[in-house]
Amino acid sequence: MITSRRLLLSLVVVVVSGCAARTRFRATGELAGQTVDTTVDSAAAAEYLGKGPRRSDTTSESEVTRAVEDCEADPDDPWAMECLGQRVSPDFATIDFVAKLYDRPANKRAQDEFHALVERIGSADASGTAAAPAAFRRYVIAFVPGYAYKKNADSGADFAAQRRLLGKKGFRTVLIPTDQAGSVEDNARIVAGGLNRLAESEPKILVVSASKGGPEVARALAEGLSTKAAARVKAWISVGGLLRGSPYADRFLKGHRRFFAKLGLAFNGLSPIVLDDLSTDVRRPAFDSLRLPLGLLTVQYVGAPLSGHLSKRSRHRYELVRSQGPNDGLTLLSDELIEGGVVVTDVGLDHYFRDPEIDLKTVALAYLVLERLEGKTTPSS
Repeated sequence: MITSRRLLLSLVVVVVSGCAARTRFRATGELAGQTVDTTVDSAAAAEYLGKGPRRSDTTSESEVTRAVEDCEADPDDPWAMECLGQRVSPDFATIDFVAKLYDRPANKRAQDEFHALVERIGSADASGTAAAPAAFRRYVIAFVPGYAYKKNADSGADFAAQRRLLGKKGFRTVLIPTDQAGSVEDNARIVAGGLNRLAESEPKILVVSASKGGPEVARALAEGLSTKAAARVKAWISVGGLLRGSPYADRFLKGHRRFFAKLGLAFNGLSPIVLDDLSTDVRRPAFDSLRLPLGLLTVQYVGAPLSGHLSKRSRHRYELVRSQGPNDGLTLLSDELIEGGVVVTDVGLDHYFRDPEIDLKTVALAYLVLERLEGKTTPSS
């Protein structure tokens, strides 16, 4: 859904996964209100999930306990999650990431409500009672697309399907047309300009971004809004946001990989600026220096795949990043989080959010936010 089919695809031309076959463990259980039935990379991960069979493994129970304590695993800390993944296994760290986020009351309420909304809205659509509440329809929803959204329209990076569905429910939506291959900073100025113009006539604005659109929106909200716009932009939903960059992009900053990646991007009519622009060395300090407007509600929608969930498309990138901790095949899960934000995880989905219900889920996210803005639900830590 959220990023071009070729987002960094050309970067793979000189890389092979080199991944050895690994022992798989069947795992079934419930995680953050979601039923999970897949395979994982360790007995410890299977047991953590809740119903995995007890089997011999290279990591003993005492070693797992010691690793959790030593790493001081914290979902907000990518280095702590990397430590846990290396000491136990990447799937164990991903389960721990999701479980600990769900332990936070605001996230648990949001997660449970999200699933209820998906079911409720889906049932309403089936029965023909699809109109959104009038209070919700007073908001305009501004979408900021992902990378190469024009070149690869079938990727879903332009949110076209979601905008159509929301329109049927009576919402007014707009797409802020960024440069599909432009830099984060240049696009942030475009986004800020679009929101400032929108705020001249719209008192209630909800922003939704995808993938590379995430850091662009963050910079626009922190540095580019007029006083009026800062007051009128009420919330931001970041879907799979590359807020602090991509370790996968880091692989192509030097040497022959950089040369061939630039060649591949040029062949596809795209700028090589994406290589440096999405590096974690650039994006992490840039994002962490930003200060978002006070009172802005932020919701991060995070796909959290376990190794058994990976498609052929995402497996290669996931494997290249797995040593650095829980990831969605392009970015570390911890790097998608915003301090003070509400997090909704979707276990099993990767960065591309390929899901038959993804359009419905996007609408549910909008409802989730609007219910909070309209006072039905008050988030708290």
